[in-house]
Amino acid sequence: MSFGSTRVRLLIVAWLLLVGAAVAVGVNAEQNDLGTKAEAELAAAGISAAVEVSGRDVTLTGVPADRDRAEELVGQIDGVRVVNWRDTTADVAAQPEAPATTAPATSAPSTTAAPSTLPPIDENGDTEVAHLDARLQDGMLVLRGTIPDPEVAARLGAVADLIYAPLIDNQIVVDPNVDAASWVPAAPSVIAVLPIVGTSGLSVSGQEATVFGYAPSEERLGQLQGALSQALGPDVTLTSEVVVTGLEPPSINAVVAGDGIIVLTGTVPSQSVVDFAQGLAVESYGAENVVNNIEVDPGVDTTFSLFRLPLVFPAFAPFPEWDVQIYDNVISGQLLNGASFPSGSAELTPQLEQLMPVGTGILTRNPTLVITVEGHTDSIGSAESNQALSEARAEAAKDWFIASGIEPERVFAVGYGETRPIGDNETPEGRAMNRRIEFRLGPPE
Repeated sequence: MSFGSTRVRLLIVAWLLLVGAAVAVGVNAEQNDLGTKAEAELAAAGISAAVEVSGRDVTLTGVPADRDRAEELVGQIDGVRVVNWRDTTADVAAQPEAPATTAPATSAPSTTAAPSTLPPIDENGDTEVAHLDARLQDGMLVLRGTIPDPEVAARLGAVADLIYAPLIDNQIVVDPNVDAASWVPAAPSVIAVLPIVGTSGLSVSGQEATVFGYAPSEERLGQLQGALSQALGPDVTLTSEVVVTGLEPPSINAVVAGDGIIVLTGTVPSQSVVDFAQGLAVESYGAENVVNNIEVDPGVDTTFSLFRLPLVFPAFAPFPEWDVQIYDNVISGQLLNGASFPSGSAELTPQLEQLMPVGTGILTRNPTLVITVEGHTDSIGSAESNQALSEARAEAAKDWFIASGIEPERVFAVGYGETRPIGDNETPEGRAMNRRIEFRLGPPE
């Protein structure tokens, strides 16, 4: 990603959590209303199916013969975002209990279709001991459970807001009378790692935990399970019911070429992802300026980033030229024009400062990432003075990040002087492009 007349390339670890927010989460009253309407529509059509509502997503449980008609009826209800289906002849919950081990218990890989839904949360839970149920699906986090410590509950809510807001349904209850458990202080860390697998869930009660969901590969499953094991601690027995799907990585690309038109391309697993991206593009550019060529392929994975990437569209809208893309969970892109250093200056311009919070947000949400700030100059002046100026520009950005709350040990500054131009130093426009800083985010090298 490049800020101003720059190219800023972001290389981010596979489970990078994107900063951003712009979508309303349905409250309980809205969920109840959607559930009532869905049940009424199905009853009128003589269709027998159970209805579950999470936010604006509806999950139907029934037999295959009624599926198409049931999904059509419920999908037409105002306020419903997506309709999922669980076939009662192949319910994940009906599988034999997996052994209590940290090794994954997985099904045979399949590349035919993306999974539709997660097992429902047990709303009752164990009322005697601390328990937590978390579900991450279609970018939204649903939290249920009871813990004894109000401070932990507050931190849990803060982490949920930081990573998932506003796609959150948090109904954690504080009850000092329930028995504590060793994992409770680490609950915020537990929910923070769920996006490693885009459709995932965890149920933990007392000292027993079960992780479930759909991982695209054994490698991604290992990352999720290893992170959960570390967060829960050695005293918790973790059972895996995660299914490895073998699905291919998704992709989205958004390009604005200076004409006010945003063009969307890529391959995603469902129409709900397409609608989500288009909705935020329309919000920023207007319906008449959106060209949506995203294709739906149920053979690709549903990643967390699919529901976070479009949230950068409003932040980038003030800039006339930019592109940003995702392949799997790796983000890259660039912003062009509008924010260059004045000649001979290392002072951050208002345009640069406008975009610095994007980097701050990513770092805040990903404590394992570091950022390297690279300073650059045009060719005016001596090589020695340009080297010093490039270092000063990088240091100015580093100081900005530290002042915004990022730990100093996570920010590195380096200057390249005039040695890496991206524009023609023979023209004023090219020199302006070269007076830049670039940002690289990723794990420590």
